[in-house]
Amino acid sequence: MKKGSSLKSFIVIITAVAILLFTYVATVTEIKRMNRLKISKQDSLNVKLNLAEGKMVEIQKWTAEDRIVVYAQDSIGLIRPSDNLETISVSKDQIKQVEKLLSQKYD
Repeated sequence: MKKGSSLKSFIVIITAVAILLFTYVATVTEIKRMNRLKISKQDSLNVKLNLAEGKMVEIQKWTAEDRIVVYAQDSIGLIRPSDNLETISVSKDQIKQVEKLLSQKYD
């Protein structure tokens, strides 16, 4: 073999190894960056979910029946009846007639 051809093959091999090594390092770096980004997004999502859950708890607190009843009795002076004042009874035929009228109206 000639000295020049072995030098060329050595340079080609070194260049190929360098390209492969560079590609490997770039890929590993990109994977690490994406993992950091994923963790950051998950943390952000958890914060937003906790905030939404806190707001739901706040809504439930403000719309609780016990709180509303106490407010209505104390501030407005309303009283809760001890029994139902009036009972309305509707037959199945009347319900079907109303459903039929509504379906005709909106069809």
